[in-house]
Amino acid sequence: MVEVSTFEQQVQLHLSPNRSATWQQTKFLMASFGLFISSIAIAWAFAGAWVILPFAGIEVGLLTLIMYLVSKATYQWQTVLISPQTIFVQCSNGAHLRFPRHDTSLYFFEDTEKKRLPRLVLQTHLQQFELGAFLNADDKQRVHDSLKTTGIMICTNKWW
Repeated sequence: MVEVSTFEQQVQLHLSPNRSATWQQTKFLMASFGLFISSIAIAWAFAGAWVILPFAGIEVGLLTLIMYLVSKATYQWQTVLISPQTIFVQCSNGAHLRFPRHDTSLYFFEDTEKKRLPRLVLQTHLQQFELGAFLNADDKQRVHDSLKTTGIMICTNKWW
C-alpha cells in the first residue's frame, strides 16, 4: 500500500505491504485450526491410533509459526520524505538513510525474462537502497510515478 502526502515543499510516501488480515484475525484463525486438528487427533487417539497425537501437535505448531512469521512480515514499512535538498528514508527496522536529492537517481529494474516483480533502487555514487521490496507490481508502479512527478531522475534497464 502506498500513501502519498504533500506538505509545503515536501512529499512523503509511506510504503507498507498489503495486509488481508489483522493480528487478531490471524490469532483467531490459528486457534480455529488448532482446535479442529486437535479434535480430529484426539478422536483418532480414542480409536487406538494414539501415535497420531505428536504429529498433530507438530502440524499445529508449524502452522502457527508460519502464520506468525507471515503476519509479522506484513507489519514492516518504509517512509520516504522528499524535500528540495534531501531524500530521507526511514524503515521499520530502525534504519535511517539520507540521500542528496540532486545526486540521487531511481533505478527501475524490470525483469524481462522470468516475469519477476520490478525493483526500485534509490542510488547515488556512494550508496543504494531498494525501496518497497515487499510491494506488489501496481504499488511499485505508483511509487515510480510519484517519484517521477517530484523530479527525481528515473533510469531503467529497458530502453524499448
